[in-house]
Amino acid sequence: MTSPTSCALCQARATQVCAACRNVVYCSREHQKEHWKQHKSQCKCYEMDTNQLLGRHLRATRDIRMGEQIMREAPLVLGPKVASPPICLGCHRNLLPPAKRSDNFYKCSSCSWPLCGKECEQSPYHRDECRLMAASNFQSKINYNPVEPELKESAYCVIMLLRCMQLKQSNPAAFAKLSALEDHLKERLDTPLYQVLRANLITFIKTVLGQRDWPEMEILRLAAILDTNAFEVRQNSERRKVRAIFPGGAMIAHDCVPNLRHRFDDDMNIVFLAKRKIAKGEILSISYTQPLRSTIQRRLHLKQVKCFDCACARCSDPTELEIYAGSRMCEKCKVGKFVSVNPLQNAANWKCQVCNIVKGAREVLTQDAKLQQEIESLDKSTPAALEDFLYRHRIELHETNTHILQAKYALTQLYGSAPGFSMEELSEKSLQRKIDLCEELLQLSNLIDSGWSIFRGNLLIDLEEAIVTKALRLDDATECEAKLKQAVELLQEIANIMKHEPEMQQLLAERKVILDAALERFTTAVE
Repeated sequence: MTSPTSCALCQARATQVCAACRNVVYCSREHQKEHWKQHKSQCKCYEMDTNQLLGRHLRATRDIRMGEQIMREAPLVLGPKVASPPICLGCHRNLLPPAKRSDNFYKCSSCSWPLCGKECEQSPYHRDECRLMAASNFQSKINYNPVEPELKESAYCVIMLLRCMQLKQSNPAAFAKLSALEDHLKERLDTPLYQVLRANLITFIKTVLGQRDWPEMEILRLAAILDTNAFEVRQNSERRKVRAIFPGGAMIAHDCVPNLRHRFDDDMNIVFLAKRKIAKGEILSISYTQPLRSTIQRRLHLKQVKCFDCACARCSDPTELEIYAGSRMCEKCKVGKFVSVNPLQNAANWKCQVCNIVKGAREVLTQDAKLQQEIESLDKSTPAALEDFLYRHRIELHETNTHILQAKYALTQLYGSAPGFSMEELSEKSLQRKIDLCEELLQLSNLIDSGWSIFRGNLLIDLEEAIVTKALRLDDATECEAKLKQAVELLQEIANIMKHEPEMQQLLAERKVILDAALERFTTAVE
């Protein structure tokens, strides 16, 4: 396709390309600003597509650079998770304990739901639900619990659902966008969760709150839309952990090796960024699962939570892109690995690649669940239990088995931070162990979570700190210089990955100060 050469506003010859979509050009900055209202709706680097496997999804309409922002979207509806610790329904911050243990939270003067204070009573998020509950004479019974202040309250399950229902009157256009989203209600109806919803929540909404005009199935469909499409919004600095619907974001496909990542800005808008270069025509994707999990773990999680069977390239490959995360070593030949004969069928048998001995899926699943339970129950306050786990299972589990990888990743966090294992306290052996683990997992990330991913960024932060510590312990000037140069390169890559993460900027500034001081110390010592 020929690139445009005429200004989109005045048709004069132009060369200033719109940085976002690259589909139009302007002769001046002023004409670009003037044309924005007309161009805004078309200014994007993707288009909607559909197929039988993925349904509706987004596809790149041009080549996309690594780190490029793809989409920024405000939440259509926002609110507490199904079970939540006490949270303000106005600003959505987790509520702080009262000044005195005998005191209670501030309560809304109309409906008694806990809030931060009087100003949050007038929040547009809370007003409509407050009027409905007050009109029905419903009063919240949530109180401060000094014994378990973070105890999750199931009463919050009604709030997000009510906010969706109230859109039908307050914002019909928004309700239409919400209703157009996938629900998977048929698959969810017979689950224990939805049986509880039908028995308790529907009764509360229709009887206690008087919403008798709403058909039961329509309410349940809204609940299913939330479960299928909602994103968890975390803002640790603001004490927020809620969920929200972003209709545009919901169109982005899932892939176990995704090309996008997302974050949330100060206004709780969702922002999607390219983790790597994306070619024109490529499907845009994020991941709803953890990269170190095995295919069978990821697919079971996606089926339970999102009601679909993933068939991405990683899930379809019995070797998981040569990682073998779900495989165990063969007990008979000692050299082969068990792989599924059909990874897209959870009930399929598993076969050793060398001696062809076969195991049933139930046996594999049972062994996997037992190991997962074991690793989750380990004491993770120090490296000892995790290192012991790796040693005890060194024969049956190879180096990139999911349980081994989970233990190794936890160890990269513990070495340098656990009590008695701070960076200054690490022995040479433990320091080198941290470096080796970080480098091993970074190599793996090139296959399953490449580019500017948060997973890689966190590993690089740990590696950079360990390398600087290592450099400052070296007597050999040449080795020390090489390590510090490596740290400089790592910190630059970290800065690129984390430049859109405001909460990371202070840490990066501190790491730069430490590295600059180390470089200055080295230079002084050499002179």
